[in-house]
Amino acid sequence: MKRVCLLLVAAGLVTTFGVRSASALPPISLQWHEKYSALKDEVVKTYGAASTDKCNVCHIKGKGKKERNAYGMAVSKFITKAHLTKIKEDAGCDLDKAAEETKKYILEGLSKCEAEKAADGKSYGDAIKAGKVPQ
Repeated sequence: MKRVCLLLVAAGLVTTFGVRSASALPPISLQWHEKYSALKDEVVKTYGAASTDKCNVCHIKGKGKKERNAYGMAVSKFITKAHLTKIKEDAGCDLDKAAEETKKYILEGLSKCEAEKAADGKSYGDAIKAGKVPQ
């Protein structure tokens, strides 16, 4: 009985220390929809109400995650996976710091992207201020 208890405790410790905690960094989509919450109805009108439809603000419907529309390409100039990874690595085990730095980086990138020009020659920021989803 003593061996069984020790074995269970040892297995529990191995499991506890062997499992890495998931990093709950705020995704770009979440930050975009929070920053531009006034566009919620316009996003639904343009792309649909399904939870994955809101991804089409930057991505092309029916394509992989790497396929982006013009606005998504502009955003990707200012928000890169490499930099997001670096933030996570620099923060180490401090998930709160990683989440805070990630959010700050994403919001700064979205703000910088507002100055980028769309195909119609107007800035994405102008479209957003006019209540339109940037495309």
